[in-house]
Amino acid sequence: MGREHEPGVVWRAQELYCADRLSMERVREILAAELTEDVPSMSTLWRWSDKYGWPAKRDAIAQALADIKADTILARSVMLKELISSRDAQTGFAVASLEGLALKQAEAARAGQMIQAQLEAPAKRFETKAEAAEVLQQAVELRLATMLADPSKVNLKAVKEIQDALGLIETMKPKGPTSQTGKEGLSGDTVRQIKEFLGYA
Repeated sequence: MGREHEPGVVWRAQELYCADRLSMERVREILAAELTEDVPSMSTLWRWSDKYGWPAKRDAIAQALADIKADTILARSVMLKELISSRDAQTGFAVASLEGLALKQAEAARAGQMIQAQLEAPAKRFETKAEAAEVLQQAVELRLATMLADPSKVNLKAVKEIQDALGLIETMKPKGPTSQTGKEGLSGDTVRQIKEFLGYA
């Protein structure tokens, strides 16, 4: 009989594999970073996948997202044509709402691609606090853009990570025009925190 895990661990693994479409290896890496103990083994993750039908759910979610994107584009087309022919104020409001949604989706996609590129890049060597603060600030802004455009990405862990990152940025920024703080080297703990937030750790 295998070790019992909290239901929340199972559902978190399902979210990462089915909704975020990560590989099972990456799912385990993230769980290992999030959990302090009782990290499920690869065999346990695959067992959960079989038991709860994760492959089918993963495919269904992908299909649903594709359908939503296609339906949104078609709806925009229909509403734009109607607005051109009728010039109705209510139709104009509906078109503006759909175009605003499309813009947010595009921004979220761009932000997600940039974050993914960061995660897949070789681990960066941070020479100074000022340089590290700038890189971390960009990562925080990208993460916030993704969360604001897609509320499903907002959770307590993500909010805490951003709060911690912002606090770290403040400690690394130069304190004044004559301060050399930004040119100082980084401690091992600071480098570890930055790499964890960027996904390098």
